[in-house]
Amino acid sequence: MKLTPESQPGAADSQIGSTAPENTAVSYEEKDVNVSGVERAGLILAITVLVTLAVVGGAFHFLTAEQPSGTPDIAAGMRPAGHELPPAPRLQEIPGDSTSPPEQQREFQGAAAAQLNSYGWNDDQHTTAHIPIDEAMKILATQGLAEAAAQPKGAPARAGGKTQP
Repeated sequence: MKLTPESQPGAADSQIGSTAPENTAVSYEEKDVNVSGVERAGLILAITVLVTLAVVGGAFHFLTAEQPSGTPDIAAGMRPAGHELPPAPRLQEIPGDSTSPPEQQREFQGAAAAQLNSYGWNDDQHTTAHIPIDEAMKILATQGLAEAAAQPKGAPARAGGKTQP
């Protein structure tokens, strides 16, 4: 074993007063990280992002520079003289529409609630009727679904998913 100044007895005593002890036998791995490679990859990434932004920005500017053909030169919601409104259904809050959206919603919910809570016919031929929803739920809870009513005439009755003879 070769003796170096660090491994000799009493060497630790001589280093007590020094501020930065150096051990020449200890070093670091220079090939851990290739700093220039990381810098190069970051630069390539930054250039790629900038080129992409330039291409997308140029395409956006090109595509929005002119108004599409056939688009009217008036502001949204304005009508030129002599132009009639299109037939219903129309968008809300356009000239000629006197009902506000919240009022239309209240009207719709009121009509739906009236149908859900009343008796009446669903069609003009009086073939399909509706009853109040609370009454329908009570009937369904007491009688259950009538599976036999849904089966065609002459079909065998089913019990537990199996056909009975």
